[in-house]
Amino acid sequence: MKELFGLFLFLVTGFAWAAEKPNIVFILVDDVGVGDIKSYYPSSKVKTPNIDSLAVQGMRFTQAYAPCSVCSPSRYALLSGFYPSRGPLRDKHVNTRSPLAIDLDMMTLPGFLKERGYRTAHIGKWHLGYGSDGPPNWAGELRPGPNEIGFDYHLGIPKNHNDDFKTYVENGRLLWLKDGIAELTTAPTKDQLTKIRYDDEVDSTLTEKAIEFIKENRDQPFFVCLALVATHTHITPREKFRGTSEIGQLGDYIYELDYHVGEIMATLDELELADDTILIFSSDNGAQKDDFQGAGKNSENLDLGAGRNLNLRSESHDVAVKARTAKTDARVKHGHRSNGDFRGYKAGNFEGGFRVPYIARWPGRIPAGVESDQIVTLADTLATVAGFLGEELSDSAGGDSFDLSPVFLGEEAEGLMPRNVILQAARGELAFRDGDWKLRFTEAPDWTGEEVELPESAYELYNLAYDLSEERDLSQEDPERAEAMRNHLLELLKRGRSR
Repeated sequence: MKELFGLFLFLVTGFAWAAEKPNIVFILVDDVGVGDIKSYYPSSKVKTPNIDSLAVQGMRFTQAYAPCSVCSPSRYALLSGFYPSRGPLRDKHVNTRSPLAIDLDMMTLPGFLKERGYRTAHIGKWHLGYGSDGPPNWAGELRPGPNEIGFDYHLGIPKNHNDDFKTYVENGRLLWLKDGIAELTTAPTKDQLTKIRYDDEVDSTLTEKAIEFIKENRDQPFFVCLALVATHTHITPREKFRGTSEIGQLGDYIYELDYHVGEIMATLDELELADDTILIFSSDNGAQKDDFQGAGKNSENLDLGAGRNLNLRSESHDVAVKARTAKTDARVKHGHRSNGDFRGYKAGNFEGGFRVPYIARWPGRIPAGVESDQIVTLADTLATVAGFLGEELSDSAGGDSFDLSPVFLGEEAEGLMPRNVILQAARGELAFRDGDWKLRFTEAPDWTGEEVELPESAYELYNLAYDLSEERDLSQEDPERAEAMRNHLLELLKRGRSR
């Protein structure tokens, strides 16, 4: 009898763990617009079978936002639950000399989960700085960094796969530095490294490491933020994917990205963890219009002019040459629309810079094959994850993070939750979404310390319910609404939180 009771207790406890502490894998991709995913834009010629399968198995959000139209501020929002306008990235992004952008006193997404017994990992593009005052010595300890805000493990790229480092940061140290190098004020040269990071193998390496972490931690709850670099320039697909797309090299890179998503899905299936894992796929901003024209080639007998050289494991299919025009070619030659029908691109504050794919799967809990019009942002992740665990955030945590778990789980009796969202462009120009209406500023606000002043009249007003392409400015036709929205935004900025 005691043995039977013990078995019963074990089964009940195990079920409770699975129900209350699901694993969480967040795949954050780079510069991928809604038009780059077939299930979002069916007329596209891209191939994304695994991501499309994820959408069939989960919930696909049609009004998902990256809070900023460039990389690092949106990553700040994902991990902190605050809009970037609250912190040091309100009018800029991180460079290689920037300190850690996230305050060590903040409750972060990985910190929240680590406190609740999760093993946590950030694997991929970091782009949020290292050190208290910026890295004084790249050959030394790069702390504080991801490990100090709650990640047990970090394998990262300081900025992106086209940066000058040509190596990775692992738990506060640059990898592959040769012995005897104790001082580095800039990125190491190739001669200072024992091996080189290849641009066309970065996402494969990151995915392999994420799979390794999942396998090592399969017997306890884990959180993995897998920050892949595709489709940020340079467009450098691995050799096996080159020539597989109808829209050229950009399509090849998207297909490779989809393949890596499929690898994560297959791993969860293989380990019988899919049912106990929340898997989310999204992007850090909308797509970029054109390419980085300075891309060079790592062959000494072919000079492509000034610019960073690419480090490629394979140069088949003229990948280095095509990297200079891959996005332009897809758009101009093949009619590809990376941001679908939305106006604008990365770095601006039209919808195309902010609208991103967002798909969430949790078999048996998140309804399968559902499309939701709920407005959701990357900043909502912290409070929504807390909601999945049956908890609420403290008042000091995640000030712009809303618990949308009832919507995800199909439990919201009254339908969608009304939302407003503060958005910002690369140089700090703001936009404010409030219901169906959007106020778009053409000038950045004036910041003096924590005080902010918004432009008095440098804005446009759009109704997104019938004008998704933002073609008709209604600010002169409805000046009272525009002014009321401006005042509402100013109030939220001064309040320091919207939740």
